[in-house]
Amino acid sequence: MSAWIRASKVRHVHGTVSTPENSYSELSPYIPVGDSNLLSCSSTHFAFLRSDKNISVVPLSNTGKLGGAVLPTFQHTSAVEAFQFSPHKNEHLVSLTNSGTVSLYSTDTDSTNHRPISSFESSITKATTLTHHPSAASIAAVGGASSLSIVDLEASSVALTDSSYADAVTSASWSYDGSTLYTSCKDNSVKIYDPRAATASATALPTPHKGTKPPQVLALGNTSSILTVGTSMMREREFGLWDVRKLSKVLQRERMGTSNGLMTPLFDVDTSLLFLAGKGDSNVRIYELSANQLHPVQNLSPGGLPQRSVCFAPKRSLDIMDVEVAKILKLTDKGVEKIPFKIPRRDKHKFCEELFPPSAAYESAMDAKSYLEGKNANPFLSSVDPSAAAGAKKEETVEEAEQEEVPRTSSVGSSNSANRFNNGASKFRHVHGKSLPMSGRYFNLQPNISTMDGSLLAANEKFFALPWMGGGGQVYVSPLGRTGKVEPNCPLLNTGHTKAVTALSFSKFDSSILATGSDDCNVRIFGVTEEGTSTGMGDDQLIGELKGHRNGIRTLDWHPTCQNVMMTSSLDTAVKIWDVQNFKEITDLGHHHPETINNCSWNFDGSLIATGSRDKFVRILDPRTNEEVHSGKAHAGARGPRVHFCGRRGEDQEVLLTLGTGISGDRQMCLYDHRNLAKPYCTKTIDNGNGVLFPLFEESTGMVYLAGRGDRNVKYYEIGKTEEGNWDAKLCHEFSFDGDPLIGISPLPQTTVDVTSVEVLKVLRLSSSEVQPASFFLPRNADLKEFFQDDVYGDVRSSSTPAVEVSDWADGHNGEMSYDSLRPKNMPLLSERKVVRTSRSKTQAFRQEIEFKEKEDAQKNDMFLKMQAMAVTHEQYNPNKSSGNVVTTASNGVDCTPIYDSDSDGGWSDDD
Repeated sequence: MSAWIRASKVRHVHGTVSTPENSYSELSPYIPVGDSNLLSCSSTHFAFLRSDKNISVVPLSNTGKLGGAVLPTFQHTSAVEAFQFSPHKNEHLVSLTNSGTVSLYSTDTDSTNHRPISSFESSITKATTLTHHPSAASIAAVGGASSLSIVDLEASSVALTDSSYADAVTSASWSYDGSTLYTSCKDNSVKIYDPRAATASATALPTPHKGTKPPQVLALGNTSSILTVGTSMMREREFGLWDVRKLSKVLQRERMGTSNGLMTPLFDVDTSLLFLAGKGDSNVRIYELSANQLHPVQNLSPGGLPQRSVCFAPKRSLDIMDVEVAKILKLTDKGVEKIPFKIPRRDKHKFCEELFPPSAAYESAMDAKSYLEGKNANPFLSSVDPSAAAGAKKEETVEEAEQEEVPRTSSVGSSNSANRFNNGASKFRHVHGKSLPMSGRYFNLQPNISTMDGSLLAANEKFFALPWMGGGGQVYVSPLGRTGKVEPNCPLLNTGHTKAVTALSFSKFDSSILATGSDDCNVRIFGVTEEGTSTGMGDDQLIGELKGHRNGIRTLDWHPTCQNVMMTSSLDTAVKIWDVQNFKEITDLGHHHPETINNCSWNFDGSLIATGSRDKFVRILDPRTNEEVHSGKAHAGARGPRVHFCGRRGEDQEVLLTLGTGISGDRQMCLYDHRNLAKPYCTKTIDNGNGVLFPLFEESTGMVYLAGRGDRNVKYYEIGKTEEGNWDAKLCHEFSFDGDPLIGISPLPQTTVDVTSVEVLKVLRLSSSEVQPASFFLPRNADLKEFFQDDVYGDVRSSSTPAVEVSDWADGHNGEMSYDSLRPKNMPLLSERKVVRTSRSKTQAFRQEIEFKEKEDAQKNDMFLKMQAMAVTHEQYNPNKSSGNVVTTASNGVDCTPIYDSDSDGGWSDDD
């Protein structure tokens, strides 16, 4: 199996033609003679050309036989050559007639005979193609005989015209941000240019295909690749994959038979899937674009009638929870059929974010004026999760501001030997994980996974907690010692939230204090008891409530040194600091963020906060002065970063860890000096997964564990400062869990590890129905385990003594943290172990050397005698061979009959 097949997340995609009950029959459509594609779809309707050559619109919900239905009609004065729903306004439909008339219609009205909202004449004659701009509202490109125009639909005017074409324009496609237009011409050429340029300096691809049929061109999302479809010299249908940066050589060319119907290409940006549907065919070919190559996923023959035109259904009309990644509508001689494409999944109750990244929203990224002034912008993206309340996010190209370099000087490190970081191999490279058997697990759970933004599991040295299915924001709280099957009617904590619980966190200084955040925008604080986990808990355990957010809670993080300070963030841009003792808000840091916050993290002493936002920026904030200290753009990929401060005891022993994606979509980890976010210390590529990564940093050992949602493996790194004063991360190993993919993970406090077994971490891992404990060990010789490994374990923060009170912290004091050692009483230190050295005299050494040599000579002599005995035996039983294979007559009573490969071994053995 190829590496691409193993890595592809869409390799099992399959499509089936909808049943007659779920199709649209008896429509009497007009069947185009040429290569026109007269079918378009919005998230609520689809439009087709009727036999009387007028456009009709059908709601997607009106399936079945429509012969007697009265369909809305959009009449025109001349033949319609192209029409398309707007990508920015779902109800708008734009049409282009043969005479060059551009008309804008609305499907919102109940009239059966629609009149255009606006209509105007373009400079195009014998029109052929129409395509909307992906980012600019009301901008579209229309092509025809020897010319192409850029029109402003809102202003009902022609903005730009290019009359430099030698023949008719056959297709047009915009780049991802709309800065470049790719067009194909009837003279078998492809033109690449920015139509706004005063001097239309275009890049030309003269003859992408050698056949007589004119080609079509399609931009392949946010990549440098374009696709052309046409025919070869032998009239075979074929496609060509090209890199616009180097058009001198085709990247890939593939032929697909000699049918007369040209292939219609459809590309899904979100999954990188290319669908090729030939006119007159009944099958659809699927390819995945990866590393500038198109890999065939599956050749589907779903059957049904031959297709005359095809189009995509928008992402927001798909059945996301049924893992429907794409849907094609195909026009046949009798109506319209649907072909949904799905990927098999075991659990269809949770949103698969690895298959459904944020997709293009209806909101436009800029107006027509901005585009015509030369500006560019990527499309707005928003989540397609049915349960998500997140708004659209804007992706813009932001030039990185030049920042002053902060000198990265090496400071005096901690005296603790566990903080030492060598430039060679990591001392933790042999750390291995071990999962507990079923007898040590918690199973038959019903976790509520309605949100996928954070880890839905919280744990401390006594309890663990997770959201439970059902109303009222129920939470399951269990002591760590209560393993085994959980009954369906088990006692729960009824939090009183009106919506699902989306975040949980136990206090760092009081193991009985649990905070819960919900989509109802509130945070509630409870005091849980072991007795209550057996009988149920509710308002009697409620300590207080924090109100002030206007959107669902996503992050709860207690202050690392102050017992009654908490940070919360919500699904909008709000980050709030709370006084939990008095249940009041201290400050709101939300105005620093133009986009939704992914997560936030306290630094080591709680004096600063790091936030990662969907605008791809990392910000360092001072929560007490409400000021932005530093900011910078982290990863080049489409996803916004997640952040985590990694700090240890000692001077200058803190680094900022960010998690995001690279430009090719690979998951990455970067280490930054939080005072200089212009350039990272190092960047490590994790893998090509899609799930959110959860970092678990263990202060006493300096190791960070990365677990991704939907994964089964955990990778762990040792991070620290090199001899040159820079920070680096060394990959130690990887451990794979059994069971279902991960949903959440939580570390247990370091005070729970067994130092006598050199256990470096304990975690709880949440899957769809169980919590699985696991431990990580560092192998050491048995004679060393009687010592405390002070080269492995550093001191840990005290969980019983806060460093500062709320009022003092708010006034700017950080306090002095107290630390505890993991060393048991009366256990000697490994660093103080006495090395026993044995000495021997020269006489004894000389005698041992002679004995060794004599023993070696005796072994050689025995081997020689054994080989000699074997040779004599061979001569006795093979006289003809030992005498040069010369057969002689019998003499002196010797039988000279040759012996050839007897099955008997003659009875001799190595002892002869």
